[in-house]
Amino acid sequence: MMRRILLFGFVCVCGFVFGQVAGGEAAEPVGPKLWLESAAIDLGVIAVGEQEIKGVIPYMNEGDETLEVTNISGSCDCFAGFEGEKELGPGEGGELIIKFDKSKIESGPVKRMVRFETNDPANKLVRVNFSFEIKRTDSEEIRWLRKDLTAIKHQLHLLRADMRKVLAALNNPRTAAAPSRTRTAAKKLDTKVYDVKINSSPILGKADAPVTIVAWADFQCPFSAREYPRLKEILAAYPDQVRLVFKHKPLSFHKKAKPAHALAQMAMQQGGSELFWKMHDRLMAGTSKLEISDLREYAGQLKLDLAKFDEVMADPAQIDKLIATDLAEAKRCNVNATPTIMINGLKLADRSVEAYKARIDELLKPTANPPQPADIES
Repeated sequence: MMRRILLFGFVCVCGFVFGQVAGGEAAEPVGPKLWLESAAIDLGVIAVGEQEIKGVIPYMNEGDETLEVTNISGSCDCFAGFEGEKELGPGEGGELIIKFDKSKIESGPVKRMVRFETNDPANKLVRVNFSFEIKRTDSEEIRWLRKDLTAIKHQLHLLRADMRKVLAALNNPRTAAAPSRTRTAAKKLDTKVYDVKINSSPILGKADAPVTIVAWADFQCPFSAREYPRLKEILAAYPDQVRLVFKHKPLSFHKKAKPAHALAQMAMQQGGSELFWKMHDRLMAGTSKLEISDLREYAGQLKLDLAKFDEVMADPAQIDKLIATDLAEAKRCNVNATPTIMINGLKLADRSVEAYKARIDELLKPTANPPQPADIES
């Protein structure tokens, strides 16, 4: 007695958008461009005690116009809402976290497909396939089968009603209204030069370098981890001219991110920038290993005060306090996605190595008169 149920997960943030290139020439416009980490998601075994199923998909906008996700659809009544953004600006990435009611899904191996639409001309209709397995106790299974029988009777009634509507529409096709499509205006790039307060944030590179790259990152964001090697390449290319400043920006739907950021800030407090960057590199190397037990292991490896670690991790207020300054600064500088890169206060839309170098070379020209933030404090 199989039910056809549609499970979907659609999820930080964080990718490519083509903007300015070397030489100052504008790249060809490409419009919104969807990138998905995977169109086949295995959620594994859903344990007996779990009542809510969550599907998470990272995605990003590689285009130069706003990407919109619309009409997430399916025939499944197990859908229980979602978190995350359905709109990404150029160069932004994110995740959608989809919630499902386990009580409305049959036991055993399950395969489902979800559909959604975007304004990317090359991906107007996107299909994502999910596989997972539901496990229940015998008593739970009996209760579920009884519920399922009632639900099937109700669905049969609805199906008959739908069939009557379809037959009526076929007999009178003029009643079917043609759908209209409108083109969404592209979101403008943020060209404001922000006066980013560096304060006591960790710095990598020469402290008095003339060019400052501020990186707002999330330790649970795969796109932030992907950006870091590119930043190190830039520092290696400009050892005396560029410094990198890290800013905490754990996204609200990354539930494991805040403790990881608190740990990194504890490393900063106990050992300065040098210890911070050691912890930073460990966290970036394992964005999927951020359980409290993992974080405690990292703290022990770098000789942090474990008693203090346990105290902080047991108190959400202390975790929030450690990163509050950066989160307030992110809000003031209109930073909503990760990674967000600012070079001397100006957001970088195209994060290719070539675009980094083009912007830096422009700032380093003796005759250049680049926009300067009102106050980039060191």
